[in-house]
Amino acid sequence: MSPLARTARFVVLSVIFTVGSMLAVPAAGASTAVVGHVYVQTNDPNGNSVVAFDRASDGTLSYAETVPTGGAGFAGSLGSQGALAVTADEQHLVVVNGGSDDVSLLDITSHGLELADVQAVSDRPVSVAVFRHLVYVLNQGSDSIQAIRITDGDTLVAIPNSTRSLSGAGVNAAEVAFSPNGRLLAVTEKATAKIDTYVVRPNGRADGPSVQSSNGLTPFGFQFGPDGRLYVSEAPTSSASSYSVAADGTLSVISGSVPNGQGAACWLVVTHDGRHAYTANAATNNVSSYAIGTDGSLTLANGVAGTTGTGPVDMDLSDGDGFLYVFNRAGGSISAFAVNGDGSLTALAGASAIPTTGNGIVAI
Repeated sequence: MSPLARTARFVVLSVIFTVGSMLAVPAAGASTAVVGHVYVQTNDPNGNSVVAFDRASDGTLSYAETVPTGGAGFAGSLGSQGALAVTADEQHLVVVNGGSDDVSLLDITSHGLELADVQAVSDRPVSVAVFRHLVYVLNQGSDSIQAIRITDGDTLVAIPNSTRSLSGAGVNAAEVAFSPNGRLLAVTEKATAKIDTYVVRPNGRADGPSVQSSNGLTPFGFQFGPDGRLYVSEAPTSSASSYSVAADGTLSVISGSVPNGQGAACWLVVTHDGRHAYTANAATNNVSSYAIGTDGSLTLANGVAGTTGTGPVDMDLSDGDGFLYVFNRAGGSISAFAVNGDGSLTALAGASAIPTTGNGIVAI
């Protein structure tokens, strides 16, 4: 363990003990075979931490540990999707610290999480994207993105001259994400109803932005499908839109603002096979499901595919799309669902007593 990680763990030892004693234990009769993990960040302005859960083969969660990030959370909701990200090899977890303007790298080991490094970024990072060992950070406060590289020595190194502006000032950006091949980045701007795209060069620096209008107001959470199409949630009309994406980042609407009949669709994920999408709806505390056609078109499958806890703020699918997890900030809980073959959801026991300052969730 690095000296940085050792010091940070010592400082929050009492917090870890308190949180650990409160968090959910496995449901009676649940499978104890650990096959994955779910991570949530506390976003505590007095010291950010990652709360880690072991994921059993039946999708149930059990508390594992709470590990400090070495940074501070933001005093309020991040208003974003993707405050944590895992590398494709599942060896590293990257976490934004919105209050201390830096990003943390944690190693995922057989013994749990180990803090490896902390790298300063610009004002109020809220979302992070990873492609191989290239990291892009969305700085909501400075209306910018910037690049960091994960080195072979498990450190974070800023890429010089990689900072790029968004469309303007005060755009209230929500998420940054890579396309499947890593050649494009996209950013949603809530205040301007714009979607920015960037072409990523081999050296990690990006060209752009190409600023384009969203089909609906307040584009928020989004995800690229496996074929490179883009699927975006729109909060005011609780809708989702799909776009084809050209090699230069140009967007063309496929399905425009398909409503789910609920309230404030803010977060969206797509299954790895590209057949289904889900939105978490902040105003109605539930999840809606969409079917995705072979042409990228969206059709509402179920307006209320599952009921969440109070105040969902992010969501993620586990490896292989077997389970969907929603973090509910106001309720301090995780809602868990098994994803069936037809895209329908079956509710499972989740987890509770998570700090209500939290933001962001990632599942592996």
